[in-house]
Formats: sequence, C-alpha cells, structure tokens
Amino acid sequence: KTYHCLCSGHVLGGIGSRAVRNAPLSITNSRTGAHCVVSLDGVQACTSFIMKACYCTEARQEADDAHFAFLEVSPISGRTHQIRVHLASLGRPLVSDPLYSSDLFSSDSRWCSRLFLHCSRVSVRDVDGRMCRAVAP
Repeated sequence: KTYHCLCSGHVLGGIGSRAVRNAPLSITNSRTGAHCVVSLDGVQACTSFIMKACYCTEARQEADDAHFAFLEVSPISGRTHQIRVHLASLGRPLVSDPLYSSDLFSSDSRWCSRLFLHCSRVSVRDVDGRMCRAVAP
C-alpha cells in the first residue's frame, strides 16, 4: 500500500528526501477508548516516508501549526493506526486527526473536514496468484 498524507509541523527534510520510522507500537485503553502508542513493549512497526512538498500559511509563518508537509508513506508492517502514530510520535501529526492530534483538530477541521490520509495505491494477489494493482488518480 502507498498513502499520501498532509501532516502539521516543520518539514522532515528536503523535497524528495526519504526517512524510515522504526518504532514498536502497542494498543492502550483509556477513558476515551483504545488507541496506539509507541512503546518498547509493543510490536515492531516500520514506516517509510518520502517528502513530496511543503507548505506554509502566510499569516503565521513562525508557528508550528502554520507548516505542513505532504508525504508519500508506505507502511512496511501493517499495524493499527501505524502511519498516524509514527508521524504523531515525530511531532508531525496528520491534519484533522481527532485521535492523535487533538490539540490541532479544532483548527484543522475548519479547513479540512476529514483525516488527511488517502490510500493512493494498493496491490493484492487474486485467487490465481496474479498481482492486481489499483491506483487512485
């Protein structure tokens, strides 16, 4: 699978730069429900990122919430909320993420009404073992 997402915070590198986040994840329960966290006691998870573009709102260029990075993301392992948790643990939460970016959710949701994480490509094997790929425009 390949995803495209927009995350808040200063950029993670130059356009085209690549990064990998290796951090174990575990599921925790709280009064707000179950969610995942980076934890040494968790199951290994790995996510790769490619910086595709960066943006800054003109009104508040010095504020962290005025900077955004558009990323191509591939989860190498497939853990629950893996992309969301890995980016949030780097201080780069996804735009309009009510679970892992609750402090920015109110301001994000005014201009982006849904989580900014989109599956852009998926490959699966059919019953005959042939690879099938679906790509979003």
